[in-house]
Amino acid sequence: MTISAPDLHRSPPIALRRIGEGLPWLLVAAATFAVVLGVLAAIDGGRLLVWDRPITDAVVEHRSPGVDRVALWISRLGSTPVVLMAGAAGVALAALRCRSVALVMFVVLAARPPFEWLAKEIVARPRPSGARLVPGTGFAYPGGHVLAAAATWGFVPALAGLYVSRRWLWVALAVAAWSVIVLVAWCRVWLGVHWTSDVVGSLAIAFVALTVADVAIGRRHRSALSRPRPLGPATREGDGDHPQDTP
Repeated sequence: MTISAPDLHRSPPIALRRIGEGLPWLLVAAATFAVVLGVLAAIDGGRLLVWDRPITDAVVEHRSPGVDRVALWISRLGSTPVVLMAGAAGVALAALRCRSVALVMFVVLAARPPFEWLAKEIVARPRPSGARLVPGTGFAYPGGHVLAAAATWGFVPALAGLYVSRRWLWVALAVAAWSVIVLVAWCRVWLGVHWTSDVVGSLAIAFVALTVADVAIGRRHRSALSRPRPLGPATREGDGDHPQDTP
């Protein structure tokens, strides 16, 4: 008796689309939270976000050379050169197995820079000054490194579902990817280039964006499965949304 491998592509152990479709109010709450933080950050340079300065001061007080080096290394995972290369590789890998994942990932990666720029210009919150370990350009809210990391590493679970058949390995890769996003948020505060509210709001935006992206992938899968397929010689391997007939 042969036991077939689980389909981690269409039925992953953990899926943001289940949250988006089953608990839509959570998406609304996260989006509202990010907007409220953005509005508060825009008022007098974020003066109403009274917790940001004490947290930054505490971080500066507890810095150490070893942790500083770790934070610098993690920060690179959200830098432009890294996310461009990783994003391009991710889209290419997805396109080999599932055009839906490739398309949605490409759209998210392409939309992130203009969204980030527009949001920063609207909020126009100054960055922390005086204790930076790395240079920072532009305004503070939202955090560009966090959004870039989410738009790139946030698709690792979807990519893993295309190439991995073991649940434990999929879970390990998903946890690692989500941990990278959170750690990038932490390191940007540690390095003194963002306020805590900047990265928390960015994580809320990332949650909304990745959930909407996962919902879009799921709907494209269902749409592809519901379309009638031609019979006979016109049907060949690779037709449809997935080379192995998996949308």
